[in-house]
Amino acid sequence: MTARNPYRGAFLLITAAAALLVLAAATGRGDITTATLVLAGAGCFIAGVFLLALHKGEPLDPEIAALLPVQGTVSIATLCADLGVQGDAWFIPEGETVVEVVPVAGSLPENPGDDYSYITGEGGCAVRLAPACAPLLARLREKHALEVPGEDEALLACITEVCEDLLEIAEKAEAKRDGANIVVTLSGYRLISGCRAVRAASPKCCTMIGCPVCSLLAALAALGTGVPTTLEHISVDEKRGVVRVILTPAGPAPRGAGPGNSR
Repeated sequence: MTARNPYRGAFLLITAAAALLVLAAATGRGDITTATLVLAGAGCFIAGVFLLALHKGEPLDPEIAALLPVQGTVSIATLCADLGVQGDAWFIPEGETVVEVVPVAGSLPENPGDDYSYITGEGGCAVRLAPACAPLLARLREKHALEVPGEDEALLACITEVCEDLLEIAEKAEAKRDGANIVVTLSGYRLISGCRAVRAASPKCCTMIGCPVCSLLAALAALGTGVPTTLEHISVDEKRGVVRVILTPAGPAPRGAGPGNSR
């Protein structure tokens, strides 16, 4: 449906209403047929007015929206790779916020709670940054009063609700436990064109940095479990429009990280 179709429909209804009322006035029979024409005309007019009043315009094309964060994701991943960083992103809860730490290797530094962007020391080196999902997470809390529960089943239900109902980024979302991992499957994913563009640069971008959606899933898992969580694996089936994200919570939170439950 194009953006003009609702206006065209409203115009046709109002035109039909005018035609019916003119016809009723022209016949002037004053019988049940005239009354029917008047009622039908009034109904068409009211429907047309409601269509105009309630129409909010078409949302942004999902394919366009999906491409907006692509270059930022790829650029940050490229910058990290040029610095010699090869690890996958870890999302660490700090109170009600989440920070993203990308280690040089696979393990986290001993103290990732510093405020500097570059973490260096004997305990390991990494890049610390705000996750791409930070504005989205703040918006969910502001507009939908989002609270991330700590109970396992409630957390999985929260992730499903955020993807399927609040953001409406997938026709069907499923979050479940697979051992220690949390597996999120998004079927009928509406932002698949963004996945295609990022993975065309390198699939490593998905786990090293994460787009706003995948980083949001990891952030929710980190806040709910209260421990650092990594993007273990992300697979994309473009033909079926399915994205599968495997999140792996770590052990005890490292020094400097606060409790992850945002309740």
